[in-house]
Amino acid sequence: MNCHICGAKLSDDLFSYVTGEEVCSICKVKFVGGLPTTAERIATVRKALGLKEGEYLRQDQAEEARRMLGRKGE
Repeated sequence: MNCHICGAKLSDDLFSYVTGEEVCSICKVKFVGGLPTTAERIATVRKALGLKEGEYLRQDQAEEARRMLGRKGE
């Protein structure tokens, strides 16, 4: 199964693997926040990002995590 926003493989994401979320940890923090993840919220985020059916947000997961954690690139 993949993240409904960016398409990342959810089994590779510890947060979503443990919680059963339909979005990866990066998308949860960036787009859903502390709210419960629902199909309606995912649809709202996808619409706001202009994503069509079968289309996913392109992002560098490692770079986004680094930025969120305030780590400098190596």
